[in-house]
Amino acid sequence: MMRSTCRFVLAGLVVALGCGGGDGVDGGATDASGQEAIVNGRPASVFYGQFAHATTHTGVAGAAAFASQPDGRNAFLVTFFLMPNNQLALFYAEGEGEVTSSGHSINVLANARKKRTGTWHVEGAQLALDEFMRCDGFTFNEHDALRCTLAAPILTADAVGRSGTFGKAFGDSSPDDSEFADYVP
Repeated sequence: MMRSTCRFVLAGLVVALGCGGGDGVDGGATDASGQEAIVNGRPASVFYGQFAHATTHTGVAGAAAFASQPDGRNAFLVTFFLMPNNQLALFYAEGEGEVTSSGHSINVLANARKKRTGTWHVEGAQLALDEFMRCDGFTFNEHDALRCTLAAPILTADAVGRSGTFGKAFGDSSPDDSEFADYVP
């Protein structure tokens, strides 16, 4: 079984600050009184807008652990792209390894890589990634970050409900990069 190793450490997270609006963030962040929800002291659309590909030119990445399966897999790794017009490209992989509060080291299984597409939007104080994930904004190591929870099964049912810390990936990247070529629908 082929494996590849993916490493991502949030402790050195580099954040490129951006402005919301104009980057595909919809207006669905208002509450019953017509006021937009506030996330980390900013309107939700502005907070989540800083993670949009048009602002960052990169993806958002993170991982979470789940109960060990018979084949050894015990974690998932996700990279997603908040594209213009609220389009979503999500790359999901499972493998075995370790996920901690400061990062992760996961040996991704070659046959456990899936690509999902859909839409994203701000829903109240949360970022909704189609049916796949829900994210809350917070501060991690003095940088804006996301706490994302898998909401629907992509491969392993035991992964649903598991959460991880997500942040902007390092360097320029896009859904068309060769590193995502092995991800299948």
